[in-house]
Amino acid sequence: MKRILVLLWLCTAFLSRATAQSTDTLAHALLWEISGNGLKQSSYLFGTIHMIPKDQYDLPDHVLARLAQSDRLVLELDMDKATNVFSQLGLIPKMLMPDGIRIGDLVSSEDYQLVQEAIQKAGLPNGMIERVKPLFLSALLDPEMGKAAEAESYDLNLYRLATGNGIRHSGLESIKEQMAAFDAISLEDQAQMLVDQLKGGDETDEGGFSDLVAAYKSEDLNQLAASMEAEAEGDFLDVLLYDRNQKWIPLMAKMMKKERVFFGVGAGHLAGAKGVVRLLEAEGYILKPVPVFP
Repeated sequence: MKRILVLLWLCTAFLSRATAQSTDTLAHALLWEISGNGLKQSSYLFGTIHMIPKDQYDLPDHVLARLAQSDRLVLELDMDKATNVFSQLGLIPKMLMPDGIRIGDLVSSEDYQLVQEAIQKAGLPNGMIERVKPLFLSALLDPEMGKAAEAESYDLNLYRLATGNGIRHSGLESIKEQMAAFDAISLEDQAQMLVDQLKGGDETDEGGFSDLVAAYKSEDLNQLAASMEAEAEGDFLDVLLYDRNQKWIPLMAKMMKKERVFFGVGAGHLAGAKGVVRLLEAEGYILKPVPVFP
């Protein structure tokens, strides 16, 4: 079941690499204190990386202290539901293409052969796998999948800490809402992404995940945004990233009025003119950077 969560997070990371951020600059910080705009107490915004190698994982005491003094942890997803077996099983049909469509219907015969070879190399069973939406198939065939399954997760660890310390927790969106964002990309575009990924080979892997981790550890949100740029942009960027950021702002505002909240969202959501930091500032909040790593 953990692999299903890993799959969703790899898709999120994959789509983030397909986004082009603005040249807006932010201070080098993953943690931000939120005050002003009538708030009676400060809340916190922390940029996570959903999966990171164990030897790179670190959650400093001053971050844990902010979580401990908060009344509620809010992640992108409600982890009680995201880690529920029945919820995860319910995702499987949503990962399949409708009307019996298979990957071979979306690509040329030459590219289809490439996909089949990748499926066989990954040791995945053919048949049903060919009906998986190309976006999820991209994640399944990503060499980082095996590494991510053994990696650490800031989201899961924050959730476990909150649960263990009696801190209430919830999410900004449901799994269905996140899946709907993925579906904003046409199957044809997804298939092209998959083919491009497979044809890129080692060149694609060389700068992908490792660059994201390096940018994250340096707390350079601007470099993180740049490292997530893909070779081509698409009309789906608003649905995948910017619209989600915008939808979160009123939810965050409502929560912060009631209690001290520790928000944890993917660090890629923080950067840029349409990132969560700038959107909160536009609403009148004061955001103070708090560097995480020395």
